[in-house]
Amino acid sequence: MKIPASRPVRAALFCAAVFLASPAAAGQISDQATLAETLLGRGYSAAALAAFDRAKDAFWEASPLQLRIIVFADKVEGYANYTPRPNAAFHQNDTLKIYLEPVGFAFAPDGDGFRSALAADLQIRTPGGLILATSKDFGRLEWRGRSKLHEVQATIDLPLPKLKPGDYQLLLTLRDEGSSKRTTATLPFSVVE
Repeated sequence: MKIPASRPVRAALFCAAVFLASPAAAGQISDQATLAETLLGRGYSAAALAAFDRAKDAFWEASPLQLRIIVFADKVEGYANYTPRPNAAFHQNDTLKIYLEPVGFAFAPDGDGFRSALAADLQIRTPGGLILATSKDFGRLEWRGRSKLHEVQATIDLPLPKLKPGDYQLLLTLRDEGSSKRTTATLPFSVVE
């Protein structure tokens, strides 16, 4: 399907609604996105932005918990400001630094703003599925703001347990504390001498 260049925001929200949202939420997402486009075209930029924010909030609520990005990183300075590790080979005493950007978590009222929190579970396995280490509730990721924060990042530092040289998998499970949403990601890595 070819999308006219003048409608990228509406098209992106529509595609997301079709694939990720329930039918009721899909209507709300596309209705608010259409309204935002109409208002913007008529010169009502503030009202268009408010309608776009409502479309974004409806999409966020309908979306499963997912990770926009999850990578091993060498350096993290903030949201979208990180240096990906060129490879996933680590030495015995290294610390695995994981950079991630979650999407679709819940927001809870918090004073004059909002709070979101995810619990993190970790597991290290062999490629064949043998579980070598598990840590339930390894960490807690939390964000607070006056408005609903959609562009957030987290960094998890994991001191590498004593492992023989070889290939492994790190499974990270995130559980949303404000809903029943959860997601799991697998990061392959190796230990070298």
